[in-house]
Amino acid sequence: MDYVEMNKCGSCKYYTYEGEYKKGYCSWYKSYYYADDSCSHWEEGNISSTGGCFLTTACCEHKGLPDDCYELTTLRSLRDHYMKQSVFGNGLIKIYYETAPAIIEKINKLDRKDEIYNEIYSKIVYIVDLIETKKYDDAVCEYVRMMFWAEKL
Repeated sequence: MDYVEMNKCGSCKYYTYEGEYKKGYCSWYKSYYYADDSCSHWEEGNISSTGGCFLTTACCEHKGLPDDCYELTTLRSLRDHYMKQSVFGNGLIKIYYETAPAIIEKINKLDRKDEIYNEIYSKIVYIVDLIETKKYDDAVCEYVRMMFWAEKL
């Protein structure tokens, strides 16, 4: 499935993705659908070029930063203009979409979530620095390392 396909449930703002072979919940129709089902009330959302950075978005929201802050915009650009250009990058994006929401849910239940989001933000700043110096492969590797770290919390 193409995870950014227009007019499909998986990219609609009303859809909550639950996993590749699971039905996700549509808050518009209040029912469950597969991500690649057609959506007759589709509105750009979940995995568009302005979304999909679940962990980074959660961290930036926790820090009080807007959805169009420099950090989010930079990471979205890395995803859209670098990672999506390769099979490997698309594979990483797919894994990220499958795992990040559960990681965020787990972090939000922890007593030390402030400390964790501060650590994630420090890592994001470092990754943005790598992107600014055109070290794209290093930035992707550091983001993956951050994901593995957060997943083990």
